[in-house]
Amino acid sequence: RMQLIAGMEPVPDACRGAVLAIGNFDGVHRGHQKLLEIAQAEAARLDRPWGVVTFEPHPRSFFKPDEPVFRL
Repeated sequence: RMQLIAGMEPVPDACRGAVLAIGNFDGVHRGHQKLLEIAQAEAARLDRPWGVVTFEPHPRSFFKPDEPVFRL
């Protein structure tokens, strides 16, 4: 079951210890798909939940605010 945790919300107990893929998932291309497969396999091996951590706004808008953000 997908669960969205945003901002500074407390992490639910069911999500603690999860295997996480971290990145800017503005599109799920082959590289992202492989990363998600690896996270899911590792979570299955460890008998843990798995998930994705992404960023909004895009980190580039913070670190380089004068440059446009490329999105897929």
